[in-house]
Amino acid sequence: MQSFLDSVLDEIPEWESSSDTVVFIVPSKRSGFFLRQKMAARASRTLIAPRVLSIEEFVADIAGLSLLSSTDLLFRLYQSYLDAGPEEKEGFNDFIGWGNTLLQDFNEIDRYLVPAESLFETLAALNEIRHWGEADSLTPLIQRQLEFWKHFWPIYEHFRASLLSEGLAYSGILFREATKKVPAYLEEYQQQQFVFLGFNAMNAAEQFIVREFLSAGRAKIFWDADRSFIEDPIHDAGLFMRQHLKQWPELQGALQGTGNYWESPREIHLVGLPKAVSQAKYCGALIQDLLQSGTPVDRLAVVLADEGLLQPMLHSIPASAGAVNITMGYPISGSSFAQVFQTIFELLLEYRPSGYRTSKLLNLLAEPDIILWLKGEGVRPEQLRNQLLNANFSYTSPDQLIEAGLPSAVANMLLPENPKPKAANIIQHFLELIEALKESFSEKGESLGLAYLHRFFKLFTRLDSLLRTYGFVTDLKGLHNLYKELLAEQQVDFEGEPLKGLQLMGMLESRNLDFDTVILTSVNEGILPAGKSHASFIPYALKKQYEMPTFKEKDAVYTYHFYRLLQRAKKIYICYNTEPEVLEGSEPSRFIQQLRTDPLLSPYVREHAIAPQAPRIQEGKFSIPNSPALLERLKELGERGFSPTALSRLIAEPMVFYTRNVLEIQESDTLESTIAHNTFGTVLHEALEQLYRPYVGDLLQSQHISDMQTKAAGAIETAYQKHYLSHSRIEGRNLIALEVLKQYARLFLQAEMTYIKNHRVRLLAVEEKIKLPFPIPNLDFPVFLKGTVDRIEEVDGQIHIIDYKSGAVTSSQLRVPSWEELINGDKRAKAFQLLCYSWLYARHSECDSLQAANISFKNLSMGRQWVRLAMEKGRDPQRISQSDVIAFEAVLQALLRALFDPEGALVAQP
Repeated sequence: MQSFLDSVLDEIPEWESSSDTVVFIVPSKRSGFFLRQKMAARASRTLIAPRVLSIEEFVADIAGLSLLSSTDLLFRLYQSYLDAGPEEKEGFNDFIGWGNTLLQDFNEIDRYLVPAESLFETLAALNEIRHWGEADSLTPLIQRQLEFWKHFWPIYEHFRASLLSEGLAYSGILFREATKKVPAYLEEYQQQQFVFLGFNAMNAAEQFIVREFLSAGRAKIFWDADRSFIEDPIHDAGLFMRQHLKQWPELQGALQGTGNYWESPREIHLVGLPKAVSQAKYCGALIQDLLQSGTPVDRLAVVLADEGLLQPMLHSIPASAGAVNITMGYPISGSSFAQVFQTIFELLLEYRPSGYRTSKLLNLLAEPDIILWLKGEGVRPEQLRNQLLNANFSYTSPDQLIEAGLPSAVANMLLPENPKPKAANIIQHFLELIEALKESFSEKGESLGLAYLHRFFKLFTRLDSLLRTYGFVTDLKGLHNLYKELLAEQQVDFEGEPLKGLQLMGMLESRNLDFDTVILTSVNEGILPAGKSHASFIPYALKKQYEMPTFKEKDAVYTYHFYRLLQRAKKIYICYNTEPEVLEGSEPSRFIQQLRTDPLLSPYVREHAIAPQAPRIQEGKFSIPNSPALLERLKELGERGFSPTALSRLIAEPMVFYTRNVLEIQESDTLESTIAHNTFGTVLHEALEQLYRPYVGDLLQSQHISDMQTKAAGAIETAYQKHYLSHSRIEGRNLIALEVLKQYARLFLQAEMTYIKNHRVRLLAVEEKIKLPFPIPNLDFPVFLKGTVDRIEEVDGQIHIIDYKSGAVTSSQLRVPSWEELINGDKRAKAFQLLCYSWLYARHSECDSLQAANISFKNLSMGRQWVRLAMEKGRDPQRISQSDVIAFEAVLQALLRALFDPEGALVAQP
């Protein structure tokens, strides 16, 4: 099927015979590239190609004005706001939040030739009506709002006048001013014939300009559309062309260039896939299959309705596709450098007298770009991060960062010497950092990284120029807001031959272009079409009144692009997300349902539901047999000594025992922004040890406890600083946690005071470390048991083993109905640990009997909670005798014999 551009060249033979008299106007620069390529392929002689202009270039040529960037326009609009706005002005930081919306409204007003003064007066009147009858009760805030609406017209008028006086413009001004200069333009270019091709929705200014050229007999216009959706009175794809037929007598009731393209048979595949990345992977495999089946790569296009899919798509395209031409740039906001600069901004904005927020600092030091640079400077980033993690500062000062191992020159390059720099100084700092990163990336030959750095260099240079020209931005917050505005506009352009290879493009870049095979992704509501977004100060009713576009017209634009893209294609693959969510669009697009029900197209539709293939997990047991290497490792652990915690872990979670104890794979260190549960217990243990140690060997008296009560708060603070916050300032939730710890200590010592008044208590040991050989018959290597007993005391002549617990303890956890129950899961883990400590002390001191208890800080009112051996009736369940120690020893022997069994398995899970 002949392409649209070829058909236009057939209708305009003058492009070759009199090339200097023909000017082509196309919707986009992209279609202009392809038009020139068509002319080059068809030309029978050497000639100077006709002028090919995009509509924006054409309008700017007529208007004779220079277009400013959106950032420059934002600054100039703020100046007009200061000069012509209400008496009470907002700062530039607040203005950025709504200035772009106002600029967009100004653009639309001018593009649609709306009488601006009338519209703004109506808008102000509507807002006044909302508060009709409340004149005596208007709050100052409402009065300021009403003044704000009244000043839209003066701001608009001042803004336009200031730009025009310098020959500058925003997009809307170009179009409005161009309508005034069409007669002079036609007079100047009397010999030229203008050809408009591939247009659909036109704003009022565009319509005026095109009609003026048609009326003067100086132009032709070709429409790229199928007659079926023009003739259908309710089909949105033909909405604008039906309106043009009614309103443009210059067309004489016909649209040149249209055809019956949809009548040709074709394949339409509707492919449902879960999530966006699945679509990218599927498209990669599909491209591979199409190329192998003989599809010419230059007749194949991949169109991304959601341009955020670009990166996964690039990683999915097969190497056999060869060259890939990408018409969209990749936004630098998605690069790792954007995260680096964003984190530095956040560090500076959140800086306190105690330093930078450590969690953000750790994030910065974990960025791949920073790691690469630091290594080049002789710094070991992982070691530096570990130093900060171990110190566990909530905030890290510049001096502490240097003490942790970062050279001062590197530290000052990474973060400014002055943590609260002026806006201009921070820009210079970023430029110096970029220069340092550039050297590192140049040495490594990182071309993509250098391309990103070049864009960031241009961005910060532009920021520096704006700050020097305008005095609106003086603080760091304002600079950060402006940086984010500029960042959204910046992208890295892909270089290559634009007319060769696989075409990868966005929806708007597909205008006027035709391909035999089209793959279209992300065809979901909210993406295609985009939905009812309404970022405007002008309400819907007022837009309808002044014939400005609403979401209805915007939906019709998407509909036209969708159908036009597919009308000449022979094979069409439409992918949509079957698992919609907010960030990836809603349910499948209405366009899909329309294809299913269209009487002309539905016969060609084929539906496919595709899901990623998940590997099947083989049924059966998972086991880690006791190999010779594993047994050697277990012997090493046995010689070091098994702790009660390790043995209870072996019973309850053998896989955790394998990873933590055998392989010594520990959990990743993380910064504790609030005190962790285990650190909470460590602080209590440390403080109580310091309080009780001076009285080891003594009979505890009330005066001893009173002295401890006086010192308790200081001991808690010392332990808290040692194990958690070091020299950082204690504040926020950490301060609350500290007070909770002090309260626990106070309540504990109060309970101790009552206890010693009723009992004769001699303190024998605190944090007593015991390691003993454990007898296992038929083993030819030693095995040890070791543990640290929190507290050993003699109470009324009976030995007590005490283990502190920061968590709650229940009586059922300490009741032992049978010895076998101790090694049956984790229900009796606390009893098992206490019996391990009892065995260690009994064998160490050869005492006849003892008792073992937990003291839980979560339920101190329970006092000492004793292990209770409930195997036999008529005995004292709290008393642990020598025979009980021997029976428990047999339980441990069975556990450890199984552990060292060469025929056994450390882990055996169903």
